[in-house]
Amino acid sequence: MKVYKYRSIEKDVFERDFKMIEDNSFYSSNYSMLNDPFDIYFNEEITQLIEILRVSFPIKELDNFETQFKEILNFKEEIGVYCLSTDFLNEQLWAYYAGSYSGYCIEYDLDKLIDKGQNFDFQYKFEIDYKDNIPTLGIDDLTNLQDGFIKKMFATKKSTWKHEEEIRLIFDKYGMKKFHSSAITGIYFGIKTPETIKESFYGLFKDMDVKFYEVFPSNFKLDFKLINETKRKLNYDLTKFDFEILRYRENRFEEIFDVYLKMESKENDKLFEFIQAFREKYSIKENTLYIYNNKEIKDLLDVFPKNDEQHIKLADSLITYLSNNELEII
Repeated sequence: MKVYKYRSIEKDVFERDFKMIEDNSFYSSNYSMLNDPFDIYFNEEITQLIEILRVSFPIKELDNFETQFKEILNFKEEIGVYCLSTDFLNEQLWAYYAGSYSGYCIEYDLDKLIDKGQNFDFQYKFEIDYKDNIPTLGIDDLTNLQDGFIKKMFATKKSTWKHEEEIRLIFDKYGMKKFHSSAITGIYFGIKTPETIKESFYGLFKDMDVKFYEVFPSNFKLDFKLINETKRKLNYDLTKFDFEILRYRENRFEEIFDVYLKMESKENDKLFEFIQAFREKYSIKENTLYIYNNKEIKDLLDVFPKNDEQHIKLADSLITYLSNNELEII
């Protein structure tokens, strides 16, 4: 999924932001820095309920629960918030946050922004819920923390902000966060963006896979066009191989690929070159590759448990398996 961040080019702001982009980083704000005074604004009925229960049940467990609940409420003082949009052609956002079309809009690969391998304290990704009523935290919300309690606290805004189509990332601590260099996939410039700003980004991304667009008015709406593109200089040519990624999984430390590769026989030189080319193109951290010569096993990958026939079919189709960036052909 692609998400977008609008930025202006006021001198001090641009220099700061450009340096962060160069360092593959972004700043997740404390909630007090957000521009909506009603952001992370809610009522709660749980404290009152605890007081009522304490009258009838004066037990220590209630005190412990109250202490833990207050710690959760105070968590808002520590969290980091990074706000993004799902829309790069939003007229109001270009006007508000991108200097009335003189700024730019960054396109991110969302999966790479929330990769815990880069930021272990990433916790939640929310699409903002727009409402006109103040959210109220009740006892029922404790049974569904992420989609109830936490979302009401950190991902509910007044409907007057609905035009922003916001995606919000929540981190344990506010401050600087990192992303993999491939997380930025595009830059959109406004119709008033100076050429010097565009040239700065072309130079910054000269060895990366990034597309550059211009946003302009057309037929009473915004449109865009590709104006430049930079490419990584790769050591291997992956285009000469007939392959397909059948399945992709990841965790904090590792990526796991199940890949179909068309091969007539086990040509180790060709296989070795494919592995190098594939990892260069797709992998951003430690990885494990399962390479098969039969595309039909895709339907078996998520079958569990497998019967004997399915195990045999999978094993017969496996060309090689490589773990943790090994290069030796098995």
